[in-house]
Amino acid sequence: MLKALEKTHQQAAPAVSSFLCDQVAALLSCDPGVRAGERNASGGMTAAAGRVWSVLGDRRLFDRTAVDGLRAELAWLFEALGPLSHSAPVHDPTRPLHPATARGSEYGAAYDRALAALESDRYFRLVAELQQFCSAPPVRQPRRSHLYGRHLYRG
Repeated sequence: MLKALEKTHQQAAPAVSSFLCDQVAALLSCDPGVRAGERNASGGMTAAAGRVWSVLGDRRLFDRTAVDGLRAELAWLFEALGPLSHSAPVHDPTRPLHPATARGSEYGAAYDRALAALESDRYFRLVAELQQFCSAPPVRQPRRSHLYGRHLYRG
């Protein structure tokens, strides 16, 4: 039974790491669109940040101390981008929307907040940490003493 648990853990880790890296790439690919004020891009970036946050929460796969800081920063990013995804730009549908035309509106305030977050040193540190994490994810190894103690047959 122990060998089966270890094997399952070892097989899941690369798949989860690959998914995580794909979601980090999706998050980063939305960055230019969010900076340009595209509402769909902010929704995509927020969704990708949420998926990364969720995957990092799997305590069976990743070392808790390695992911807690990243999860806190992703929550900050999610909070900074969320209002932009949920506010509706006020504009003439016959003219293309530019963020400057929405200034003073709820959308304009949300855009300003999102842009400030994306231009901050905090955001660039988060991006660097996510990329470093993806290049060498700290996959948690199962504790043998814990697993042996639970699965021994006591007849």
